[in-house]
Amino acid sequence: MPSKKPSFAKAPSFAQAPSFTQAMNRKNKKADIDDAAFTILIAEDNEVNLKVMQALLSKFDAKLLLAKDGRKAVSLFKTRKIDMIFMDINMPLLDGLEATKEIRGIERENGAPQTPIVAVTAHVKPADQHLCIAASMNDYLHKPIKDDDLKRTFKIWAPGLSFARPAKDTGAVSAG
Repeated sequence: MPSKKPSFAKAPSFAQAPSFTQAMNRKNKKADIDDAAFTILIAEDNEVNLKVMQALLSKFDAKLLLAKDGRKAVSLFKTRKIDMIFMDINMPLLDGLEATKEIRGIERENGAPQTPIVAVTAHVKPADQHLCIAASMNDYLHKPIKDDDLKRTFKIWAPGLSFARPAKDTGAVSAG
């Protein structure tokens, strides 16, 4: 039976960080404004690329979380409510492909739905796209990212997210 492949066309306390299950349960709570905000994790180790991604994504009505390596991205995913991830492929400690595989394993273990993960890379060969598919990423953007490509990505993976309003939280939360 052929497997369905995605199409590319289209601050917790460290002493008492919430469990993954607690973080996932927060997705359904609307009492806390922070939890109600659409939250995007940017996993990117290059400072310039990180600032570009922050500038592009600040146009959307979303809260931004930052991770400078794959290990921190996985850690944030375990402890925070994350609605969408933009994952660089080449990062220290744990690359984007391996970080995605870990995140997918966490989701499976907890019976959670897949969080949209968008590969962000300078690699543009079809073989690179196939690596992203194999890691269970949902979409693929190549650097430099164009505004229209980003809008297309949101129309597919977060259709209700507004482009027009400024972000609710002008400062992003950084994890390293």
